[in-house]
Amino acid sequence: MAGKPKIAIIGVGLLGGSLALALKRRGEKNLVGWNHRAGSRKKAARLLTVAPSFDKAVEGADVVLLCSHSASMGPVLQQMTNHLGKSALIMDVSSVKGAVVREAGAIYGMPRHFVPCHPMAGKEKSGPLNADPFLYQGKYVFITPLPGNPKPLVQKAIRFWKKVGAVPIILDSKTHDRGVALTSHLPHLLASAMIQLYSQNEKKSPVFQKAVGSGFRDFTRIAAGNPAMWRDIVEMNAGAIKSFLAKYRRQLGGLEKNLKKGKGRYWFSFFEKSRKAREGLG
Repeated sequence: MAGKPKIAIIGVGLLGGSLALALKRRGEKNLVGWNHRAGSRKKAARLLTVAPSFDKAVEGADVVLLCSHSASMGPVLQQMTNHLGKSALIMDVSSVKGAVVREAGAIYGMPRHFVPCHPMAGKEKSGPLNADPFLYQGKYVFITPLPGNPKPLVQKAIRFWKKVGAVPIILDSKTHDRGVALTSHLPHLLASAMIQLYSQNEKKSPVFQKAVGSGFRDFTRIAAGNPAMWRDIVEMNAGAIKSFLAKYRRQLGGLEKNLKKGKGRYWFSFFEKSRKAREGLG
Protein backbone atom coordinates (compact mmCIF):
# COMPACT_ATOMS: atom_id res chain seq x y z
CA MET A 1 0.00 0.00 0.00
CA ALA A 2 1.85 3.03 -1.31
CA GLY A 3 2.70 5.76 1.17
CA LYS A 4 1.71 3.69 4.23
CA PRO A 5 4.45 2.31 6.50
CA LYS A 6 4.55 -1.47 6.26
CA ILE A 7 4.34 -3.36 9.54
CA ALA A 8 5.14 -7.08 9.46
CA ILE A 9 4.14 -9.42 12.28
CA ILE A 10 5.99 -12.74 12.34
CA GLY A 11 4.18 -15.25 14.52
CA VAL A 12 0.54 -14.16 14.57
CA GLY A 13 -0.57 -15.85 17.79
CA LEU A 14 -2.06 -14.23 20.88
CA LEU A 15 0.58 -11.48 21.16
CA GLY A 16 1.06 -10.91 17.44
CA GLY A 17 -2.65 -11.05 16.74
CA SER A 18 -3.40 -8.61 19.56
CA LEU A 19 -0.82 -6.23 18.10
CA ALA A 20 -2.52 -6.49 14.71
CA LEU A 21 -5.91 -5.61 16.20
CA ALA A 22 -4.49 -2.77 18.29
CA LEU A 23 -2.71 -1.29 15.27
CA LYS A 24 -5.83 -1.55 13.12
CA ARG A 25 -7.73 0.37 15.78
CA ARG A 26 -5.07 3.08 15.46
CA GLY A 27 -5.66 3.34 11.72
CA GLU A 28 -2.69 1.29 10.47
CA LYS A 29 -3.66 -0.21 7.11
CA ASN A 30 -0.50 -1.78 5.72
CA LEU A 31 -0.24 -4.80 8.04
CA VAL A 32 1.08 -8.16 6.89
CA GLY A 33 1.67 -11.36 8.85
CA TRP A 34 3.38 -14.70 8.56
CA ASN A 35 3.19 -17.98 10.49
CA HIS A 36 5.36 -20.97 9.70
CA ARG A 37 2.51 -23.49 9.98
CA ALA A 38 -0.19 -23.51 7.30
CA GLY A 39 -2.98 -24.02 9.85
CA SER A 40 -1.82 -21.02 11.86
CA ARG A 41 -1.64 -18.88 8.71
CA LYS A 42 -5.26 -19.72 7.97
CA LYS A 43 -6.33 -18.52 11.43
CA ALA A 44 -4.11 -15.42 11.19
CA ALA A 45 -5.79 -14.46 7.90
CA ARG A 46 -8.90 -13.52 9.91
CA LEU A 47 -6.92 -10.66 11.48
CA LEU A 48 -4.63 -9.35 8.74
CA THR A 49 -3.20 -10.04 5.29
CA VAL A 50 -0.93 -13.09 5.31
CA ALA A 51 2.13 -12.93 3.05
CA PRO A 52 2.94 -15.82 0.67
CA SER A 53 6.30 -16.36 2.40
CA PHE A 54 8.44 -15.17 5.29
CA ASP A 55 10.74 -13.25 2.93
CA LYS A 56 7.80 -11.44 1.32
CA ALA A 57 6.42 -10.55 4.75
CA VAL A 58 9.58 -8.75 5.92
CA GLU A 59 10.67 -7.37 2.53
CA GLY A 60 10.49 -3.57 2.58
CA ALA A 61 8.92 -3.48 6.05
CA ASP A 62 9.38 -0.33 8.15
CA VAL A 63 8.67 -2.25 11.36
CA VAL A 64 8.97 -6.00 11.98
CA LEU A 65 7.51 -7.60 15.12
CA LEU A 66 8.92 -11.02 15.98
CA CYS A 67 6.26 -12.78 18.02
CA SER A 68 7.39 -16.37 17.52
CA HIS A 69 9.01 -18.57 20.16
CA SER A 70 12.05 -17.17 21.95
CA ALA A 71 14.40 -20.01 20.96
CA SER A 72 13.97 -19.26 17.25
CA MET A 73 15.03 -15.61 17.49
CA GLY A 74 18.60 -15.93 16.23
CA PRO A 75 17.84 -17.90 13.03
CA VAL A 76 14.88 -15.62 12.23
CA LEU A 77 17.01 -12.47 12.61
CA GLN A 78 19.73 -13.99 10.44
CA GLN A 79 17.21 -14.95 7.75
CA MET A 80 15.87 -11.42 7.34
CA THR A 81 19.19 -9.56 7.09
CA ASN A 82 19.08 -9.41 3.29
CA HIS A 83 15.53 -8.05 3.20
CA LEU A 84 15.83 -5.05 5.53
CA GLY A 85 15.68 -1.44 4.48
CA LYS A 86 18.20 1.00 5.98
CA SER A 87 15.76 2.41 8.53
CA ALA A 88 13.84 -0.78 9.38
CA LEU A 89 13.04 -1.37 13.06
CA ILE A 90 12.82 -4.94 14.36
CA MET A 91 11.40 -5.78 17.79
CA ASP A 92 10.52 -8.99 19.59
CA VAL A 93 8.23 -9.90 22.49
CA SER A 94 10.33 -12.63 24.16
CA SER A 95 10.09 -12.85 27.92
CA VAL A 96 13.81 -13.69 28.29
CA LYS A 97 16.15 -10.95 27.11
CA GLY A 98 19.72 -11.88 28.06
CA ALA A 99 20.00 -14.75 25.57
CA VAL A 100 18.29 -12.70 22.85
CA VAL A 101 20.62 -9.73 23.39
CA ARG A 102 23.70 -11.95 23.16
CA GLU A 103 22.46 -13.78 20.07
CA ALA A 104 21.38 -10.67 18.21
CA GLY A 105 24.54 -8.78 19.11
CA ALA A 106 26.60 -11.44 17.34
CA ILE A 107 24.82 -10.86 14.01
CA TYR A 108 26.62 -8.29 11.89
CA GLY A 109 24.73 -5.02 11.52
CA MET A 110 21.81 -6.10 13.72
CA PRO A 111 22.22 -3.28 16.31
CA ARG A 112 21.20 -0.85 13.54
CA HIS A 113 17.79 -2.52 13.37
CA PHE A 114 16.91 -4.74 16.33
CA VAL A 115 15.64 -3.43 19.69
CA PRO A 116 14.74 -6.26 22.11
CA CYS A 117 11.40 -5.81 23.90
CA HIS A 118 9.16 -7.66 26.32
CA PRO A 119 5.55 -6.58 26.89
CA MET A 120 4.16 -7.70 30.24
CA ALA A 121 0.91 -8.80 28.65
CA GLY A 122 -0.70 -12.13 27.93
CA LYS A 123 -3.39 -14.66 28.69
CA GLU A 124 -3.40 -18.34 29.55
CA LYS A 125 -5.16 -19.00 26.22
CA SER A 126 -2.94 -18.75 23.15
CA GLY A 127 -3.49 -18.41 19.41
CA PRO A 128 -4.79 -15.66 17.10
CA LEU A 129 -8.43 -16.51 17.84
CA ASN A 130 -7.89 -15.24 21.40
CA ALA A 131 -6.35 -11.94 20.24
CA ASP A 132 -7.46 -8.81 22.09
CA PRO A 133 -7.02 -5.24 20.75
CA PHE A 134 -6.71 -3.96 24.34
CA LEU A 135 -4.18 -6.55 25.52
CA TYR A 136 -1.35 -3.98 25.74
CA GLN A 137 -3.40 -1.11 27.16
CA GLY A 138 -1.65 0.24 30.25
CA LYS A 139 0.83 -2.68 30.36
CA TYR A 140 4.55 -2.19 30.88
CA VAL A 141 6.89 -3.03 28.01
CA PHE A 142 10.52 -3.56 28.93
CA ILE A 143 12.99 -2.40 26.30
CA THR A 144 16.51 -3.83 26.70
CA PRO A 145 18.63 -2.16 23.98
CA LEU A 146 21.58 -3.82 22.30
CA PRO A 147 25.00 -2.24 22.71
CA GLY A 148 25.27 0.00 19.66
CA ASN A 149 21.55 0.65 19.19
CA PRO A 150 21.22 4.20 17.83
CA LYS A 151 19.16 6.43 20.13
CA PRO A 152 16.70 7.36 17.35
CA LEU A 153 16.01 3.65 16.82
CA VAL A 154 15.22 3.13 20.51
CA GLN A 155 13.00 6.22 20.47
CA LYS A 156 11.15 4.77 17.48
CA ALA A 157 10.52 1.60 19.49
CA ILE A 158 9.21 3.66 22.41
CA ARG A 159 6.80 5.53 20.14
CA PHE A 160 5.53 2.27 18.67
CA TRP A 161 4.58 0.78 22.03
CA LYS A 162 2.93 3.98 23.17
CA LYS A 163 0.81 3.82 20.01
CA VAL A 164 -0.78 0.53 21.17
CA GLY A 165 -1.37 1.89 24.68
CA ALA A 166 1.63 0.34 26.45
CA VAL A 167 4.05 1.96 28.91
CA PRO A 168 7.70 1.52 27.75
CA ILE A 169 10.54 1.16 30.30
CA ILE A 170 14.25 0.99 29.43
CA LEU A 171 16.08 -1.73 31.39
CA ASP A 172 19.24 -3.83 31.10
CA SER A 173 18.65 -7.46 30.14
CA LYS A 174 20.15 -9.04 33.30
CA THR A 175 17.94 -7.02 35.64
CA HIS A 176 14.95 -7.81 33.44
CA ASP A 177 15.58 -11.56 33.46
CA ARG A 178 15.91 -11.69 37.26
CA GLY A 179 12.72 -9.68 37.66
CA VAL A 180 10.56 -11.90 35.46
CA ALA A 181 12.13 -15.06 36.89
CA LEU A 182 10.58 -14.18 40.26
CA THR A 183 7.27 -12.69 39.14
CA SER A 184 6.45 -14.76 36.04
CA HIS A 185 8.63 -17.79 35.37
CA LEU A 186 8.83 -19.27 38.89
CA PRO A 187 5.05 -18.84 39.48
CA HIS A 188 4.38 -20.74 36.25
CA LEU A 189 6.56 -23.63 37.42
CA LEU A 190 4.83 -23.70 40.81
CA ALA A 191 1.34 -23.60 39.30
CA SER A 192 2.27 -26.39 36.89
CA ALA A 193 3.71 -28.53 39.70
CA MET A 194 0.60 -27.97 41.82
CA ILE A 195 -1.86 -28.97 39.08
CA GLN A 196 0.18 -32.12 38.43
CA LEU A 197 0.09 -32.96 42.15
CA TYR A 198 -3.68 -32.47 42.07
CA SER A 199 -4.02 -34.64 38.96
CA GLN A 200 -2.07 -37.49 40.56
CA ASN A 201 -4.24 -37.46 43.69
CA GLU A 202 -7.56 -36.75 41.95
CA LYS A 203 -7.27 -40.11 40.22
CA LYS A 204 -7.17 -41.85 43.62
CA SER A 205 -10.26 -40.20 45.09
CA PRO A 206 -13.17 -38.11 43.68
CA VAL A 207 -13.16 -35.91 46.79
CA PHE A 208 -10.28 -33.83 45.41
CA GLN A 209 -12.30 -32.74 42.38
CA LYS A 210 -15.23 -31.76 44.59
CA ALA A 211 -12.89 -29.77 46.84
CA VAL A 212 -11.65 -27.51 44.03
CA GLY A 213 -12.61 -23.90 44.75
CA SER A 214 -11.93 -20.52 43.17
CA GLY A 215 -8.63 -20.14 45.05
CA PHE A 216 -7.21 -23.32 43.52
CA ARG A 217 -8.45 -22.31 40.08
CA ASP A 218 -6.85 -18.87 40.42
CA PHE A 219 -3.55 -20.36 41.63
CA THR A 220 -3.29 -22.89 38.79
CA ARG A 221 -4.80 -20.79 35.98
CA ILE A 222 -1.44 -19.91 34.41
CA ALA A 223 -0.52 -23.60 34.07
CA ALA A 224 -2.75 -23.62 30.98
CA GLY A 225 -0.11 -21.62 29.04
CA ASN A 226 1.56 -22.67 25.77
CA PRO A 227 3.92 -25.62 26.57
CA ALA A 228 6.35 -24.88 23.72
CA MET A 229 6.70 -21.25 24.78
CA TRP A 230 7.27 -22.15 28.43
CA ARG A 231 9.80 -24.83 27.51
CA ASP A 232 11.86 -22.15 25.75
CA ILE A 233 11.50 -19.70 28.63
CA VAL A 234 12.65 -22.17 31.30
CA GLU A 235 15.66 -23.25 29.25
CA MET A 236 16.70 -19.69 28.39
CA ASN A 237 16.33 -18.27 31.90
CA ALA A 238 17.28 -21.35 33.92
CA GLY A 239 19.95 -19.62 36.02
CA ALA A 240 17.73 -16.87 37.39
CA ILE A 241 14.80 -19.25 37.91
CA LYS A 242 17.01 -21.72 39.78
CA SER A 243 18.24 -18.98 42.11
CA PHE A 244 14.71 -18.00 43.19
CA LEU A 245 13.55 -21.62 43.28
CA ALA A 246 16.25 -22.33 45.87
CA LYS A 247 15.05 -19.40 47.99
CA TYR A 248 11.45 -20.57 47.68
CA ARG A 249 12.48 -24.08 48.74
CA ARG A 250 14.06 -22.65 51.89
CA GLN A 251 10.81 -20.81 52.65
CA LEU A 252 8.85 -24.04 52.26
CA GLY A 253 11.28 -25.76 54.61
CA GLY A 254 10.58 -23.10 57.23
CA LEU A 255 6.83 -23.58 56.84
CA GLU A 256 7.17 -27.33 57.18
CA LYS A 257 9.08 -26.99 60.45
CA ASN A 258 6.33 -24.82 61.91
CA LEU A 259 3.43 -27.15 61.04
CA LYS A 260 2.83 -28.23 64.62
CA LYS A 261 0.57 -27.33 67.51
CA GLY A 262 1.32 -24.25 69.59
CA LYS A 263 2.53 -22.21 66.62
CA GLY A 264 -0.52 -19.97 66.33
CA ARG A 265 1.48 -16.78 66.88
CA TYR A 266 3.89 -17.75 64.11
CA TRP A 267 1.09 -18.46 61.63
CA PHE A 268 -0.84 -15.31 62.42
CA SER A 269 2.30 -13.26 61.81
CA PHE A 270 3.05 -15.20 58.61
CA PHE A 271 -0.40 -14.69 57.12
CA GLU A 272 -0.60 -11.07 58.24
CA LYS A 273 2.74 -10.29 56.59
CA SER A 274 1.57 -12.05 53.41
CA ARG A 275 -1.72 -10.16 53.39
CA LYS A 276 0.01 -6.79 53.67
CA ALA A 277 2.50 -7.69 50.93
CA ARG A 278 -0.32 -8.76 48.61
CA GLU A 279 -2.30 -5.56 49.29
CA GLY A 280 0.82 -3.63 48.37
CA LEU A 281 0.59 -4.90 44.80
CA GLY A 282 -2.39 -2.62 44.25
